[in-house]
Amino acid sequence: MIKFFRKIRYDLMEKNKTGKYLMYAVGEIVLVVIGILIALQLNNYNETLNLNNQEQKALNNLKLDFEDNKLELIKSIAYLKGIRKDCFVILNYTGNKYQTTFDLDSLLQTTTRVPQYYPKNGFLMDLINSGNLGIIKNDNLRNKLSSWIPTLEILKSREKSLIDFTDDLVRYIIKKGSWLNSDEMTAEVVIREIKFPKSGFKIDNNDLLKNIEFENIIENQIVYQSVLLDRQEKCLKLNIEIIDLLESQIKK
Repeated sequence: MIKFFRKIRYDLMEKNKTGKYLMYAVGEIVLVVIGILIALQLNNYNETLNLNNQEQKALNNLKLDFEDNKLELIKSIAYLKGIRKDCFVILNYTGNKYQTTFDLDSLLQTTTRVPQYYPKNGFLMDLINSGNLGIIKNDNLRNKLSSWIPTLEILKSREKSLIDFTDDLVRYIIKKGSWLNSDEMTAEVVIREIKFPKSGFKIDNNDLLKNIEFENIIENQIVYQSVLLDRQEKCLKLNIEIIDLLESQIKK
């Protein structure tokens, strides 16, 4: 093809057809420009197609992670609500509400537990750390993904506060009560299989119910649990919003 155009050019020059040669030269330039533009369009198309493929892959991977996160968060919320419920049960038997038929030992096992949430954030963190979060074209989705980690950081700080206060409850029981008596009533198979001997002290954990300090600790326990629960529910709401947006952007 190049030889063909070159031959035409030489023929026009040899025959002194300057006007026609100039027109030919302009036409040749136009063809070259058109070729360049087509090449650029093809290149842009390929780049756009590649970015779209990357985005779809990211959306699907994020959806898998956030669906797992949602299930784990729902479990954690249900667990925390159960623990808080047991704390309320205890408060119904403190002080002048004390009843000899009430058994505190089994409830001590649950009130000293703190559910901890460990979400899957690997793929999201890879996008953030590599600066590739921008491949997500939907502004609303990108903003919510950006707010997920800061929201979790607040949740983890609430968890730590509850853990620290729960440690105070554990230390209080160590000083004033008997863990051996409580462990006899545990439903945890691992603890029951240890087969602890009976306590050598005549201590009744129900006597803790007569102590105002114990009542105050349980009350504060409920406060910390409620603060954590509020944060968990906010995280769940954001999690669900993210999943809905991911699903709306994923091509079927």
